[in-house]
Amino acid sequence: MPIGTTVANKRAFWVLSKQPQEIGGFGRRRVPAQFKTLEEAKRYCRELNLRKGVYHPGYFVEERIGNQPVSAKKGIDDSSEEVDE
Repeated sequence: MPIGTTVANKRAFWVLSKQPQEIGGFGRRRVPAQFKTLEEAKRYCRELNLRKGVYHPGYFVEERIGNQPVSAKKGIDDSSEEVDE
């Protein structure tokens, strides 16, 4: 790739651990893991959560565009909207 060219930011779904600094997984199941579709990521996350240890906090799916995580879901808290009187 020539110098000065940029790569388009692509949307990806990552399965991450709630436990800080965890790198590894169960045997061949890697964490963190990247997927192209949300369905694949959810399935993988569900499998890891079923196999996790008793004291492990679990796993979650995070959407990223490029290297930046997508901001929190919008529309969860509708009370913050301003109302014109």
